[in-house]
Amino acid sequence: MNRYRVVITDNLFDDSRVEEEVFRNQPVTLESYRHLTKQELKETVRTADALMVNMAQIDRDLIEGLERCRIISRYGIGYDNVDVNAAGEKDIPVGIVPDYCRTEVAEHAAALLLSCARRIPQRHDLVRKGHWRDSPGHPILRIRGSVAGILGYGQTGRSFHEQISGFGFSRVLVHSRGLAPGTVLENGAEAVSLDDLLSCSDYLSVHLPLTSDTRHILDESRLMAMKEGSLLINTARGGVLCEKGLYRALTVGPLRAAALDVFDREPPDPDSALLSLDNVVLTDHEAYYSEQSVVDLRRKAAENVLAVLKTGQPVSAVVPVP
Repeated sequence: MNRYRVVITDNLFDDSRVEEEVFRNQPVTLESYRHLTKQELKETVRTADALMVNMAQIDRDLIEGLERCRIISRYGIGYDNVDVNAAGEKDIPVGIVPDYCRTEVAEHAAALLLSCARRIPQRHDLVRKGHWRDSPGHPILRIRGSVAGILGYGQTGRSFHEQISGFGFSRVLVHSRGLAPGTVLENGAEAVSLDDLLSCSDYLSVHLPLTSDTRHILDESRLMAMKEGSLLINTARGGVLCEKGLYRALTVGPLRAAALDVFDREPPDPDSALLSLDNVVLTDHEAYYSEQSVVDLRRKAAENVLAVLKTGQPVSAVVPVP
């Protein structure tokens, strides 16, 4: 029986025990690497039967050098670090874990919404500095009765809707490629155009993957067209919005505040203007994390590989577009 060579290109974890358990008693040799240069990576994966990828850049040059790869399995939902077109041209599926951390991201987005709306981080900082209701106030608005907006209504967007269902929003508006404006779902979500989503939402949470179509979908003009006094939460990818445009929308435009878990460049430049604003709540791309979610991710990424090696079909994959 042939043995398959599976390579973890950039292991971000302390070990590979979860993956090894999936491949136990299978004809698989698992190799795990942490930090490879671009050239080292290209040589290492050239004869691999499968790649398991965290954040490594799997570009066209690397993919064209693959001699027998049967799947590129991403640890995650997004796949912006993999050239899907190049993989499709070689009939290599790009596996993903579409339900990864949907609960965690939804919980984190809901927490950011509340923290930002109630200005909890700012009040926390003032109390630690010895202030007690003696600093300039800022408007805090009741959430109940306002309008929630969700940009991207896949598994994570729907989970976020579930998380905020008890907040008392009068309407929940959604914009998604698969929903025609005017559609009303059983859970009460109302599908609208992107323009209507921006102009009507008091609280807008972003749940889009980063693709060529979604990069800077929230550009300066769209951010400036948001509802006066609204609040923006982004736990998706930093590249879906224009950070310069966001700064303008927060300082001279309609946005009351923003909460960000992701940036276009990570970690953000220490001189980023967004870091200086008092009306921005920041976390460090941590929305994905729980002890449970990481184990689920590693197991399902490995199961994608094993499914292809055994049946030729992954459990879940991006549809390659040549």
